[in-house]
Amino acid sequence: MCSSDLAYAQRGRVDIRTPHTGSRPFQLDVHAGFTWWGVGFASGARFGIPILNNGFVPSINNAVYINFGADFYWTRWYRNCRGPNDCYWEYGFGLGFPVALHWEFYFNENWSAFVELGFQLFFHPRFWNGEPYDVYEAGYWFLGAVGGSFHVTEWFLLTLRVGTPYVSFGMTFQFG
Repeated sequence: MCSSDLAYAQRGRVDIRTPHTGSRPFQLDVHAGFTWWGVGFASGARFGIPILNNGFVPSINNAVYINFGADFYWTRWYRNCRGPNDCYWEYGFGLGFPVALHWEFYFNENWSAFVELGFQLFFHPRFWNGEPYDVYEAGYWFLGAVGGSFHVTEWFLLTLRVGTPYVSFGMTFQFG
């Protein structure tokens, strides 16, 4: 057996039923997509710090990360409402600073799935205009998502995230 066959055989043994040994890499996620709240565009970056190897279920291959970063929104919102039928939409720039608990499950060397729960400090478009606003749009403040990653290489992943406040597709870089 040549060394490349041995490397493939060892890589092929990655399985969710086998707890990971060793350390987990740091993650940098760059993403873009569409926001549900206010209907618009969202993009941003998150940095993931591993805090638990084989996380909450030590018998399977999983990890827990703390993610934090910045999200940029171009979203619509009501402006100048004088009654239920007398409003018009306006688009504006919003900014969020998310912090989330990211729990990832590694099915094999190519696929993983995750769940995220967290919150963000959100600055509504009205904030930038110097206008008062209600914080009635809780979807901007709380984060909840499920997603998956295709591991193109050990350090480069394609990631899909579906949840609130947005749906996004991105690239994740692992290092460390």
